[in-house]
Amino acid sequence: MQCYVYKGDKKEDHYLYLNQDLSDESLPDNFPQAILDLMGELSFVVDFELDANKKLAQAEAEHVLENMQNHGFYLQMPKKDMDALEDAYFS
Repeated sequence: MQCYVYKGDKKEDHYLYLNQDLSDESLPDNFPQAILDLMGELSFVVDFELDANKKLAQAEAEHVLENMQNHGFYLQMPKKDMDALEDAYFS
């Protein structure tokens, strides 16, 4: 699957992985507004072919692929932010 990575101007070290190039089209109407609010204005970082065997720095490729196939995106956050969110929602 082709993967397009964007960063926002509001959160450092947060990256949005999409299954579409935003230069060709815009986000779907049902894209979560909360993510756009969190990220701010998006700017392109890189695109690459993502498969289950690809080594990623901060995520498991299979998990990223699953999210992109099911939701059209994957949001990568720093581990400390992810841990805080998990504590807030599941504790």
